[in-house]
Amino acid sequence: MHRVLVLFVCLLGFAKATAEPLPVEYFVKSGDYLDVQLSPSGKRLAARARVDETVVLVIIDRESNDIVGGARPTGDSVIHTVDWVSDERLVFSYAEDVIGLEAPVSTGELYAMDYTGKGQELLAGYRASDGRTGSRLQTKDSDRSSFFLVDPLEDDQKYILVIEYPWSQDGRAYYDNRVKLPIISRLNVRTGKKRVVETLPFRNAYPYATRDGSIRFVTYETEDSYSSSAYRESDDAEWEPLTDVFELTDEMSVVGLNEAGTAAYLRGRYGEQRYYTIYRLDFQAKTFEPVFTDVDADIVDWEIDKETGEIVAGMSRRGNTRYHYPETDSAGKRLHQQLAKAFKGRTMRFASQTRDGSEVMLHVTSDVNPGEYYIFNTETKQASFFWANMSWIDPRQLRPMLVDEVETEDGFSIPVRLTLPEGDGPAPLIIYPHGGPHGVADLWGFDSDVQLFANRGYAVLQVNFRGSGNFGDRFLKAGHKEWGGKMIDDIVEATRWATDRPDVDASRICAYGASYGAYASYMLAIREPDLLNCVAGYVGVYDLGLLYEKGDVPKSWGGTGFLERVVGRDEAVLEAFSPVNHADKITAPMLLVHGEADLRAPIDHARRMRKAIKAAGKEVEYIEIDQSGHGAYSMKSKMELYEGLLGFLETHL
Repeated sequence: MHRVLVLFVCLLGFAKATAEPLPVEYFVKSGDYLDVQLSPSGKRLAARARVDETVVLVIIDRESNDIVGGARPTGDSVIHTVDWVSDERLVFSYAEDVIGLEAPVSTGELYAMDYTGKGQELLAGYRASDGRTGSRLQTKDSDRSSFFLVDPLEDDQKYILVIEYPWSQDGRAYYDNRVKLPIISRLNVRTGKKRVVETLPFRNAYPYATRDGSIRFVTYETEDSYSSSAYRESDDAEWEPLTDVFELTDEMSVVGLNEAGTAAYLRGRYGEQRYYTIYRLDFQAKTFEPVFTDVDADIVDWEIDKETGEIVAGMSRRGNTRYHYPETDSAGKRLHQQLAKAFKGRTMRFASQTRDGSEVMLHVTSDVNPGEYYIFNTETKQASFFWANMSWIDPRQLRPMLVDEVETEDGFSIPVRLTLPEGDGPAPLIIYPHGGPHGVADLWGFDSDVQLFANRGYAVLQVNFRGSGNFGDRFLKAGHKEWGGKMIDDIVEATRWATDRPDVDASRICAYGASYGAYASYMLAIREPDLLNCVAGYVGVYDLGLLYEKGDVPKSWGGTGFLERVVGRDEAVLEAFSPVNHADKITAPMLLVHGEADLRAPIDHARRMRKAIKAAGKEVEYIEIDQSGHGAYSMKSKMELYEGLLGFLETHL
């Protein structure tokens, strides 16, 4: 498999660094290696690799560089997750296509195999039963539940700790909507035999285990979609709110425990802007202190010292990637500082480590780098190159992403990203609002859609309007119930900032986005009809009242509470902020693209919008993609989307 991928790249070769547009396929197909993990000893690598239309698991021997094992899915399945649970055995899961969703969804089953590919066993899930008719010999059950690994229990070669989320039944169908209470079990990695430990008293909960597998902390979702945490002193003790036990003034989420079991790491808000940071709760010293205080955005990622379990570095991304370090000195902290300096100007993460911490798999990315893997030896201080994703594109044909801030009239600073095409002349502009919208952000880094548009000669503006994640709780909540209001105002102000530049053509502008981004694009066309030359929406929400009636959000645990918090129930506001009610105000040429099986934003949104446009006496280009959900995953769906979109942009820009 490894050699096949290498041969493929060699035959394809680099694209010439010219101004000629690259094939659409270069940007819409995924990279070769999706993730790579070192085995506990470092002797082998486990990698999820994309081959053709599927994702396979390959095991590579480090010494010989040969493929020594693996697993290839059948049908529409892909390898979803992979974890080493010992140096000899791995646990992995599959995901399958579910009509209506953007990408394959986990089946909730856990499989295991030896690194050679032998001894493959379905350990847990709805197809796991080994019982036979008329026989009482059964070591494992078929559970209508989703199973996930909690802890590999490094000191136990037979069992792993798993969490089980029982499914709910609706008619003849079963759903993992997290309404039922989750179950903690020890699962035999050879036989699949399950030993139930306990049922957690919280829905949609995730536990954190000590080294011996004891559960002391749990973070869960409340019915109104807020995160909360609980603690107990022992397995027999009652669960208590974390805020009460440790006299905390705010809700916190547990993100880890150190190896000694003397401290917990929590993620919570900090400062006037209430940015997310990491706190350290020391049980022995009875101290509770923030680890990172010099922050201007949320801490979105962190690195853990493999030997101690202590957090030694944090990452924030208001602009370019910025690293943060605790005041306490440690070998792990110094190591990260050295590597960050070596890969300056790029985003560097520890993808995996050996058990003794002697080797680290590094994943390095940037705005013009879709991802490289290096193996760093902490003893020799040498890094060896392993792989570069999307190597069919010459990096010289990728365009840098500029970062800046736009000040609003009411005092908010809006982080923006602008990617310009090659050339000196003013370029037509695509306003590209992100989906979500809450908790989602456009961060500095590689974006294949942005690079595709830039390669076609368009400037691309990405706006982190209020309500976006990553920039503090005050900024996040400022977008609540402002879907068609101040969030759109922020996009307008950012667009004016962009069009004041001499390298952007203010007379040629189109708005395009997906999901909420489609909604925002159409609301922009409604509120600022003279601004746009065209507007396009993909899998968009166009009728806010429909959010409560159809789709998977109101059916999920906490879904309705979330909608009430961010969209609201005021009928007048829902009507005023719904594009279907204002089609007559749009003057720009329109495109609607939707998956006919979308579960998140059902096709009714697009059909109602098209009907409203027709009723207003206007025309709209309409593409309905068969058997496609909330986003394009297959190459067929991707090509149908992008060929239609690029043709529309070429016509109107």
